[in-house]
Amino acid sequence: MASGTPGTHGIDGACAPGSGSWASQQTFSVGIFEWVPKAGGKGTKRGKVKVRVKGSVSQQEQVLAKAREIAAQLDARRYTGGTSVTA
Repeated sequence: MASGTPGTHGIDGACAPGSGSWASQQTFSVGIFEWVPKAGGKGTKRGKVKVRVKGSVSQQEQVLAKAREIAAQLDARRYTGGTSVTA
């Protein structure tokens, strides 16, 4: 995963739907996190997950679209929702 600009938000999911040993899963989730500076000031790293977006594997694009929408709201400091969202 590439690094981002400190203070901006990224999206990451531990398991992609329909791949590997996760092929039989019914739901999945992605986490939205903030990029934070690394110790020593050289680059950035993932911060803690702020919001988790979950949904059905059959609606993968809807889950990712919702996650992108929330990440943009977090970047703009306009997100007022909860820490767990179902797409």
